[in-house]
Amino acid sequence: MNVNPVSFSGTFLIPYSELKKFGPQSHQVMRQIGQETAKFADIKDMEQTKEGILVNVDDKKAKEYEAVIAKYGVNIVRAAKPAIGDGGAKSYEYMVSKLYPEIKDEKVKEFNETPEGDHKNKLYLDVYYRFKQSQQAKEA
Repeated sequence: MNVNPVSFSGTFLIPYSELKKFGPQSHQVMRQIGQETAKFADIKDMEQTKEGILVNVDDKKAKEYEAVIAKYGVNIVRAAKPAIGDGGAKSYEYMVSKLYPEIKDEKVKEFNETPEGDHKNKLYLDVYYRFKQSQQAKEA
């Protein structure tokens, strides 16, 4: 009998309900999983939804993704629809709204008008690291 192993390529959902099992650490674990996933999946291949985090995984990166999931022991679900990553626009808008509510619209407009590339990545990472160190991140 020839049995094929489960493939970790395709689109997967990490349900928020799975992350809640980590209790007060759930937001931190979600960020850790996201950071590790970002090492092999482009931001356009990830999307936060109401149900959880969608990740598109190609065959070349399936083993790395499998290792991340195994490390955290979360149950994932194969998703029917692919992630439609927005280049981090929703996450950026959320973080900016918490850090700079008075100039949020201006910063979001600048981010959305910036072409994909190193400068846009730098804008995102600057806000991400500021948010991560802020009180707002601890309350989220």
